[in-house]
Amino acid sequence: MTSPFDQPPRFDSKQFREAQEILPGLFLSGALISESREQMKALGITHIIQVTDIPTPRFPGEFIYKVIPVPDMDETNLIKHFPDTFTFIHDALESGRKVLVHCQAGASRSVTIVCAYLMKEKKMSAAEALKHVQALRQVAEPNDGFLTQLLLYGAIEYDVNVNRTAYRRFLIASNAAQREMLGYIEDMTLAADPFNAPARVAATGVPGSTTAAMTARIQQGPLKCKKCRRALVARDSVVTHTPGQGQASFEYRKRDATLHISEAVQSDISKITPKAATVCQSYFIEPVEWIQELHGLEGKISCPKCDSKLGTFNWSGEQCSCGTWVTPAFMMHKGKVDG
Repeated sequence: MTSPFDQPPRFDSKQFREAQEILPGLFLSGALISESREQMKALGITHIIQVTDIPTPRFPGEFIYKVIPVPDMDETNLIKHFPDTFTFIHDALESGRKVLVHCQAGASRSVTIVCAYLMKEKKMSAAEALKHVQALRQVAEPNDGFLTQLLLYGAIEYDVNVNRTAYRRFLIASNAAQREMLGYIEDMTLAADPFNAPARVAATGVPGSTTAAMTARIQQGPLKCKKCRRALVARDSVVTHTPGQGQASFEYRKRDATLHISEAVQSDISKITPKAATVCQSYFIEPVEWIQELHGLEGKISCPKCDSKLGTFNWSGEQCSCGTWVTPAFMMHKGKVDG
């Protein structure tokens, strides 16, 4: 598959020791510049975004810092910081100040933050923003995970909000990756319970008309417990997939087709084109607020009202009856719910 991002050209290694002015007043560098008070003052720097593993600023009190202590890993969630870093940069530049954004090498983390700023401020695509940065700093090369997050940022129109289905699916996929790597989930993302939708949406503090629209979306056509009729899952929290090849997919350790939840942003379960005459016997859903014991690797899903067993979950994934493997998997049997 062709990537929308071109490979950066060959570069002079001295760029690692320099800072480049990406926009008037907005500089990008590695850590070396950030360790020199004299060099930063010569550039007129007043504000610094530090995106490194080190959680403390170098010169507290002398510059205004925003510290983001995260590793340069594909799995790192950097997109959640885009709104705050945009505001930090924008406000500083608007007041006539100068901002330095740096990580360790000035190639991945800091480049991603600057690209995100360019995308929203200049209405650039992710590829255009990276091309602009690379023209000035050829060492710029975000990791694949950050490139994916920049593409997502454009797709959700810079609105980093759990009410955006695509962003919520990204967070859930990140939860699954964290569970696999660390054995636990630090900050779990859960879909809204349609039963408590008005209270949940009101707590977000959004304007009245938007609150009503969000509540209606969450409550529209939810899956309900067949036994007690309790609303369980909003329509946009149902993860759709194209059915696989049925029993032919169940050979030992064979996955005929795979679905990563971050790829499944469509929520209309009527728009499925089967590959074979195989009927899926379960609904796959996002993890919802009322599901118990979600911090375990796997468990059962029971109705929060009548305690009827509805299905099972497994953060490592499960295979649907149609043959498609879904990761993570939160399955509710169609015979237990009404859709």
